[in-house]
Amino acid sequence: MPPPSPSAPPVPLVRSRLTGTVAAADVARWAAALHAAVAALPDGTSFRLLLDLHGYEPADLDAHKAMRDVVPALLCVCGLRPAFADLFPEFGEPVVAAAPRVRCVAFANVHHDPAKMEKYERQIAKPEQRFFTDARAAEAWLAARPA
Repeated sequence: MPPPSPSAPPVPLVRSRLTGTVAAADVARWAAALHAAVAALPDGTSFRLLLDLHGYEPADLDAHKAMRDVVPALLCVCGLRPAFADLFPEFGEPVVAAAPRVRCVAFANVHHDPAKMEKYERQIAKPEQRFFTDARAAEAWLAARPA
């Protein structure tokens, strides 16, 4: 009888949370922490990303502008075309890394606005990208995604 085959290593879950009323400096700290978490993954790793924005409110337009491009740009670098690109076709097709150092295989976005999440879920959700109002439901969906 052949020896049992080793099981594949689990696909890591990178969790990122931004909540409360945030200024541009808060966004910069959050973005740096998110990038550091992804940079810490070993080369060749596939991972899942949970973005929890439950309770997030930008303090001003500068904070909103600083925040809105962080995750879509990260997804592109990690080989996953952001579904958000479908909301704004006037900005052109995003450039997605063909051979990323690490690969995002699933992305869940959590926000407290049910109307917004329902709209995103209806209009732009993909098999590998979904929109939620509950972080536990988002995490359960991510855990069920194939590697």
